[in-house]
Formats: sequence, structure tokens, C-alpha cells
Amino acid sequence: LLCYNFATARVLRWSLAGTTIGWTYHYSNVTLNWSDARKWCQANFTDMVVIQSQRENDYVVSLLPNRTQSPYYWIGITKTHLSKTWTWIGNNSTWIGTRSWARNEPNNNRSNEFCVEIYVKSGPDRGKWNDEKCGVFPAAQCNASSCERGRCVETINHSACLCEPGFIGNRCQTAKECPPLSPPENGYLKCSEGSSKFNTTCQFKCHPGFLLTGSSAVTCSPSGVWSALRPVCATVKCPPLSLPDDGNVTCSDEGLIFNSTCRFKCSSGFLMTGSFAVTCGATGIWSGPRPICASTDVKTSIN
Repeated sequence: LLCYNFATARVLRWSLAGTTIGWTYHYSNVTLNWSDARKWCQANFTDMVVIQSQRENDYVVSLLPNRTQSPYYWIGITKTHLSKTWTWIGNNSTWIGTRSWARNEPNNNRSNEFCVEIYVKSGPDRGKWNDEKCGVFPAAQCNASSCERGRCVETINHSACLCEPGFIGNRCQTAKECPPLSPPENGYLKCSEGSSKFNTTCQFKCHPGFLLTGSSAVTCSPSGVWSALRPVCATVKCPPLSLPDDGNVTCSDEGLIFNSTCRFKCSSGFLMTGSFAVTCGATGIWSGPRPICASTDVKTSIN
């Protein structure tokens, strides 16, 4: 609340003694409704403050502290009905400056807002007026529970939450979500939170016989986008097989992929040594070496 007090002083002006009448400004951090605030001013000083010019308004504001908690002070302007004119107590003046009210004020937002408070938090709204119900106790718009995952920013008669990265909502209560992920073909995934919310990490793995191409893990970023593209599970391939000398090979799949089987056959007059078939394994290695086709002709030397 803001009060003023009449004061008289003897001054020397142009070498002539005279008396001047002025006033001093006072404020209190006691939280009261408008009526009790006026009674407090009348009991301790003269009355609630009366402002008569923008210059005086700016001067009064310059005397006030920059308060972040409950940054409002009652001033001595009021009216008795919505259709009535705003009037200063004491002298019945109706002065209102062209830039006294805050943006979109007075708005009678909650009906019967017939008293006025001045806002003193630093920023563009410092020194602006807001209409308020006379029976309320000026209080901070922000408190410890205003924002769950963010910082509360207060302006005149309004507050808003500036959310931490990855959170949205009027109280920053909701984690952003990335688009749902599906497992890669021939693979599977497992997510840390069982969902696709901010900070969730999903791990990818491929089934046996398939090789992971791309990132094995992705994380949901603050912007709601996964940190990398979904990987691909590519079929494992074994290296090409060369034909055995004096033989041939036939494979079940020309791509020589996982589980492909290649069968060897020796030409007439040659005997196979080794396995007649090999299979492409899950790690891309054949199950055995290529066999050898040895000639069955036996040459006898005569001495």
C-alpha cells in the first residue's frame, strides 16, 4: 500500500522567509485489502496516495523497491460501480494519464474490480496500473508450484511458465513426445521408458543372420525428434565361393545370404575330399572349407 503525508517546512526563498506545504510518500510491505490499507494509511499518515500527473506517478515508482514477490501496491483511486468514473479519494480528481494503465487494463476481469494497484516489478510494466477487486490481498502470481518443469515469469495481472527443454503445457507438466517407433524388419527394439517421451532411449537389435546398419540407439530430443533415423537389419552375406578344380557348385540362393547352402560336385573321374555342402552362417562365414576334387586315375611307374 502507498500513503502520503502532509508536511510543512520553513524555507528561505529570495531572501524572504516563507512557509511551504508539501507531502511525503510512504509504503508498507504489510499485505492488506484496499479498505484496510486505507485505514492503515489514515492511522499512520494522512491517507492513501493520490497521484495527479504522469510525472508524479513516475517519481513515486522510482521510490519503490523492485519486488518480485507480491509486486503490487494499492493506490488511492477507486469507483463504486462499473458505469461510474475512476475517482481519486480525498480530492475527487478524475485524472488518469494516457499511459497509466497496463495493456488491456482496466478489464474488470473478475467483475467488481473497482480498486487499483500499481505494479512495481522491473520490466516494461513497472509503474502501470491494474484494476482489482477491493477485497483481495495483493499476491504474487508465481509460486513454488506454478510450473512443474520450468520457470514462472510474472507480468501485471498475469503469469506464464517458460518450460525447460523437452516440456510443454501451461504448467510445463507434459514431456514432449517423439513419433512412435516400430522395430526394423528382421529386428526388434526396447525403450527405456516404455514410451516415446523426451529423454527416452530406444535400443535396436537384429535377429540372427541379420546385420545392423545405422545407429544401435536413438534418444528422443527436446524438440520431439529422434536423435537418428531408425536403423536397418540387412541380411548377412557370405563371401563368394570359387569352383573347385575339376568340379562345380550349385547354391540354393544366388545372393549367398544367411542360411544359403551350396553343394559341390566333382567331374567324372575325380573324387571329392571334404564336405560336399557348406552353409552360410549368421556371422557371414561358411560352415566349412571348399572341398577338393582329386583324380581317381592311378599311374604306375615301371622301372
